[in-house]
Amino acid sequence: MNPVRVLLAGDWHGNRAWAEVCFDMAAVQACQVVLQLGDFGLWPGREDEWLDHVDGLAERSGTELVWIDGNHENHDALRLWQSQADETGMVAMRDRVRWASRGARWDWAGTAFGALGGAVSIDRFLRREGVNWWPAEALTQDDVDRLGDAPLDVLVTHAAPSTFDRAHRRVPIPQAILSDVTQVRDLLDQAVLRTNPRLVVHGHYHRRLTAELEERTVEGLAHDKSTPADALAVLDLASGLSVQAV
Repeated sequence: MNPVRVLLAGDWHGNRAWAEVCFDMAAVQACQVVLQLGDFGLWPGREDEWLDHVDGLAERSGTELVWIDGNHENHDALRLWQSQADETGMVAMRDRVRWASRGARWDWAGTAFGALGGAVSIDRFLRREGVNWWPAEALTQDDVDRLGDAPLDVLVTHAAPSTFDRAHRRVPIPQAILSDVTQVRDLLDQAVLRTNPRLVVHGHYHRRLTAELEERTVEGLAHDKSTPADALAVLDLASGLSVQAV
């Protein structure tokens, strides 16, 4: 797979109908791959059903799916899948479905990509560990070190760098969780400084956001309950990493 046009997609949350919308849009936009930005929807007891569903949609649309993990995934299951990662950090879960694990690096059309999934659930006090919340949801220093220092063109994350997030965040965070949120943002800042990407793309905040920060662009995409215009965008690798509306 060496795509030139990539459909960027924000949070899916396991929404089968929305996944179909995304793959249909990829076909309309002549995108060869869908790059999904976390909160994919790998939930306990439905992993195989969900993966089979999105693999079938990818086949029908003539595309492939690469996704990164968000905070809302079964991280116990992902820990088992991690042992099957190839040398790039990719895990083939189905014929047309690959998980870009934390620290994964790959090249499409001469463009260097890196992945750092994970984030903090600010409502975790309402969730049950091992059922709909996992401590492994949060990005760690080991994840950032795995990504390393080699330059990137595109860094794909679930949460956002701190300077961007603080400028746009609207939801207050309980003090008991704020330190973990801050730590993840600081780790993303470190990753940006170490790899110096020209473009950072993320999900997680359920809003369409764009910022220019220190000679790089940060693009945030919305989620499955919003419109395609807010939740999807086309990354054209032949046009200087331009992010285009659908």
